[in-house]
Amino acid sequence: MIIRFLYIVLILFMSIDILAQSGSSLKDFEKKLSDYYDQELIADVIAEIGKDDQAKVWSWDIGEYSLDNNNDVACVVRYPKEKSKICSVYFFIDINGTLTPVHKQSRIFVESPLEVGVAIKNGSCHVTSKNEQFHWDITGYQYRHGVFFEYDHFSTMRNKGQTIEQYRNVIDRRNSIHVFSTRTEETAYYHHYHDIPAYHVKTSIPFGLHHPIVIDAPDDVIKGAFYWKGPQDASIMIEQSRYSDAMWYLELKVLDDSIFTSLCDTCVQDKIMIHLSRSPKLGNAIDTQEVHKDSILTIELNPNMETLHTSSMNIIGSSTKLPIVVHRESNGYRIVANIPTKFMTFRDSESSQSDIQTIGCTIELLDIDNPFRPEEQTRIVSSAFEQGNASSLGIVTFYPMNTFDGEFHSHFSHQFVQTLQQLGF
Repeated sequence: MIIRFLYIVLILFMSIDILAQSGSSLKDFEKKLSDYYDQELIADVIAEIGKDDQAKVWSWDIGEYSLDNNNDVACVVRYPKEKSKICSVYFFIDINGTLTPVHKQSRIFVESPLEVGVAIKNGSCHVTSKNEQFHWDITGYQYRHGVFFEYDHFSTMRNKGQTIEQYRNVIDRRNSIHVFSTRTEETAYYHHYHDIPAYHVKTSIPFGLHHPIVIDAPDDVIKGAFYWKGPQDASIMIEQSRYSDAMWYLELKVLDDSIFTSLCDTCVQDKIMIHLSRSPKLGNAIDTQEVHKDSILTIELNPNMETLHTSSMNIIGSSTKLPIVVHRESNGYRIVANIPTKFMTFRDSESSQSDIQTIGCTIELLDIDNPFRPEEQTRIVSSAFEQGNASSLGIVTFYPMNTFDGEFHSHFSHQFVQTLQQLGF
């Protein structure tokens, strides 16, 4: 549904002249805004853009991307003083009856400023831009609680008779890659996966990245969909993912309406498995589709609901057995696992101090609702994972200290700092 909407946005800017081919003057733009706003609010917008008689507005839209029940504005402006092919994109939010600028960015066009456009829908403002022939990008932005941030990104391009579509959600971390024939539209490759972030323990995470990574969609159920009754039956939320030089700290919330603990060494039970690639996974899985024996390290988290303190973490293929913390809750359980990075020998701890490092990773929940029929099991995964196939893994991304993904701009931070300075701080 999301990709379908983004396609509609893309087609809109490829086939429809939102404004005249020569752009709209600021006076015409003011007239168009007067159908929606009082003159005082329009003056806020024009004052920010600047009263340049030669400036042209090539695209604009009105709608909500702040979810405060007030319409917001975004527009694309081309100034005559620009010698290169650049447009300025302005984002305005209605804050206390004033159209306040919360962000401005530049976008390059190839042939015409019409290649840069804005569209507001579904709580996001999408900016479309053309990089080259058959290569388009659509970036979605949102404004929540004083923070303007990048929400998602979609790109489409052609290469040797194939079209490659990539969707990446910066906040929910749910991504997909689709490769298909441009002529027949026959799918050659499709992969959906989560990009699990791991932030340094000393990093202050901005608003928007605090909420859990949720793995509960029907597409995440790769086995036992017939027995799965929905997220309350079985699903995973990654509530915290941090790291230090010694540990990867994971806190997982599991929704499960019936939890079974193993009654014997060979019996199946509810558990979580963390599958990690034994070699760095740079980029995505398109270029790494070979299957290698022993290319995946699997870590099992085994909760024991009868005696919680005996819950353990096992490193498959070794005799290592470490404790984990398990809390029973009314609708499931919570696991806190500290995974020693010494077992992740494929992760370069030295380069991770300054470079973003990506490793293949899939988190899997095995749910057993009937211990007497272990074949009736449900497997829920963070990527379309095939056992033993490292190329089907999702990814975990380790960010150096004080870094994270996407754009985040706190609108009130400047005013906040000024207030503190006036108070003597």
